[in-house]
Amino acid sequence: MNFELKLGIVGCGEHSHEHFKAVKEVQDIQIVACCDITEARARVCAEKYGCSGYYSNIQDMIDNEKLDGVILCTWPMQHLEQIEICLKAGIKNILCEKSLTLSSVEAVKVGELARQYEAFIMEGCKYRHHPAIRKLEQILSYGDIGKIDSIRATFSNYEPEEAQGEGTELEWRYRKECGGGVPYDWMSYLVNGCNHFSGSVPKRVFASGTNSQKYDVITRLLGMIEYENGVVAFIESSKEANFSEELQITCSNGILRLPIAWGIFGEVKITQTHRKPDWDYILTDSYEIEEANAFVLQLGNFAEVIHGKEKPVLPLAQSIQNVQTIEALVTSVINKCVVDL
Repeated sequence: MNFELKLGIVGCGEHSHEHFKAVKEVQDIQIVACCDITEARARVCAEKYGCSGYYSNIQDMIDNEKLDGVILCTWPMQHLEQIEICLKAGIKNILCEKSLTLSSVEAVKVGELARQYEAFIMEGCKYRHHPAIRKLEQILSYGDIGKIDSIRATFSNYEPEEAQGEGTELEWRYRKECGGGVPYDWMSYLVNGCNHFSGSVPKRVFASGTNSQKYDVITRLLGMIEYENGVVAFIESSKEANFSEELQITCSNGILRLPIAWGIFGEVKITQTHRKPDWDYILTDSYEIEEANAFVLQLGNFAEVIHGKEKPVLPLAQSIQNVQTIEALVTSVINKCVVDL
């Protein structure tokens, strides 16, 4: 029988509510305390979700609560410092929202800390836990669809700069110091997906993009990733394009498409197209994927890893590699060059 895990959450913004709601659906786990630099916001969450304590300082929360783990629902530029605070205080189970960090140096440091403290750190990239991803993995594992040739991944939405506010009212996704722009937000899903399904290690990247003159963040990035095994990935993430969240995997004997791949809500359909033997037309197979809450599945995996019953769906080594790949793509945009990893 599992013991009940008591978690604290750091950061009580909009995204934290998904974790608060998801934990109600996972057995033997609860969020008992919350923390936010704005104490009033932490108090609201504590009252709404039944936390026994709320704080404005992460160290105070750890010192006053007996926690088995922490969820970091904060900006990427805060993650390394907060992870180190948790580990030094004896908290060895950390679910950290994406992106893990804003630089490869910081990502490698997180890996070193995890080894030093023998800790379990998992990046919160919820889509990886959805059954649609499990189905794609299953289809590819059968081998009938053949060898992967290329992967295309998009995550875009039209968000004009003039609608983003100014000063303290500016949305964080346009604040450079917080990891604003597309690379460490939307694009992190694309890099994660391409690196995962490529089955290999990225060896070089090239990208073109647009940097906002007003906010100095990359608002549009189109890139290519080459892998050691010959697979090539194409990624597109833009605040200047219409909505798209697609993942496409092109193989020698067919093409897999997941039209909504990253923020999957409700039912979704995977299509597999392939040429009919001896004929020049295309057949399409469809796989209906039932509705699932990826936040619930993610917390479930987090808890089961702590209990020693599962392996993390997203190992820390992959998250570190993802940050290194993102950094290389950003460097390519800025310096207008090919970047070797």
